[in-house]
Amino acid sequence: MRGRRGTSRASKLGIAILLPALALALPPQASAQGVRGWVGTTVQMVEMRPYGQDTIPRGNVVATEDGTYFFDGRPVSCFLSEFCTEYVALAEDQVVAATQDVSLTAWGFGMQGLSFTTLLRARAHAGSDMLWPRSDDAFDAMLAYAQLLRGSFTYRLGRQEVRSGLGFPAFDGGSVTYARGMNQVAAYGGRSLARGLREPTNEALRGIEDFLVDEGVYLFGASVRSRLEGAVVTARYHRETLADGSGLVGERGSVDFSTTLPRLRVTGSVDYDFAFNRLGKSDVTVGLPLENGRVLVEASARRYTPYFQLSTIWGFFEPVSYSELELRGSWSPGSVLGVWASAGRRNYQDTETQTLLGPVSDSGWRTNAGARWQVRPGWTVDGSYRLEWGPGAFLSSGDVALRFDAWDRLNLSVSGTSFQQVEEFRVGDGRALGGGFSFDLKVTERANLAGGMSVLRHRDGGSVFTSPWNQTRGWTSLRINVGEDPGLANRRRGR
Repeated sequence: MRGRRGTSRASKLGIAILLPALALALPPQASAQGVRGWVGTTVQMVEMRPYGQDTIPRGNVVATEDGTYFFDGRPVSCFLSEFCTEYVALAEDQVVAATQDVSLTAWGFGMQGLSFTTLLRARAHAGSDMLWPRSDDAFDAMLAYAQLLRGSFTYRLGRQEVRSGLGFPAFDGGSVTYARGMNQVAAYGGRSLARGLREPTNEALRGIEDFLVDEGVYLFGASVRSRLEGAVVTARYHRETLADGSGLVGERGSVDFSTTLPRLRVTGSVDYDFAFNRLGKSDVTVGLPLENGRVLVEASARRYTPYFQLSTIWGFFEPVSYSELELRGSWSPGSVLGVWASAGRRNYQDTETQTLLGPVSDSGWRTNAGARWQVRPGWTVDGSYRLEWGPGAFLSSGDVALRFDAWDRLNLSVSGTSFQQVEEFRVGDGRALGGGFSFDLKVTERANLAGGMSVLRHRDGGSVFTSPWNQTRGWTSLRINVGEDPGLANRRRGR
């Protein structure tokens, strides 16, 4: 059975790679007839050392005065049993995963203003049984809707999404938009899809159905956008309920704005959670351009409050919000050189919990800086450094990259990275070092091929070759454009 499953995965992978090749073989005139879009295939290879759990007899473990346990110098966990446990690095494993995307908009069906848009994604993987995100979902329709333009109105029916400060909710349903100049009114509604999964909410996580309400979710939303004396303001309302009307899943509203004052640019947003009667996320940024735009100074203030739908259990844990101030400056004396730096401080709300092992800081700070320098025509160097220090977390990270425009159809780059991180996924006292290369080749006027490879090695004082943090990654992507913009085609014929 294992061999047959591997063969099936390899066959799917081969099909995913061949589909764009078939699109490339189509005559340009045929692919451009009433259709515009692209077809893309991405193949990734990941090689790493997964973790495993091992048991150790209690008698072989050394206990210290502070209550911690060690085996051969490594920390282990011991409970009221005859054995202790530790996590160890297993043998190297690898997986190859592919995604096939098809994004098309078609028109010319005998009705003026009618078009169809689709964004389809197929997945396949080969190699080991290593867990890969969404590898068990072979196909998704990310978008699939019909659109009709009638004067100032736009109607859509099918699978679609709404992008706003409240997130990117997707749904199966309809929407209508009325627009006149910079003013716009819109309303939408239908069956809600799980965030990031593009499947009905009650079907997306069937593996843990005991913890979910076995009920579909409907959503409704509306927005108004208007230009008021140099300012653009957008107000939005979004509500989700269980399909049978027995409960509320979420209800929020938001306001976004942007304006240009004398010598200042101001943008901001705020949202409100009606279910909890409290403010959610909010931010405001003030920018001051100087020296004819060569210098830009920005100051930002933001407050972040985690949001969870009422149908999940995560909101019960009441994660705290934080407030942050950040100052950023950039300088670009010309197209050859650009420099930027920023610094910010974050304060967390009181968790209202008892601390057992001593006081814990409720604030943190971060700073980062970077530069881009065109050494000579065709040669560009980018570099950046980032430092963060917060409650129970630390990050020190540096990156550098060199890009070379070999000729008008080929770009090459090499990069290096080094970081130390103490957080949920931590490197600890060691440091990770890595490097890689990539290329971007314009094969034809319609086809583009890109790819690269990177290696990450962790050095913690022991052997760098046995660390579970070690990774080798490779990827390649082929994108083929289909059809042409009819507006551009008419313009060329006019010339």
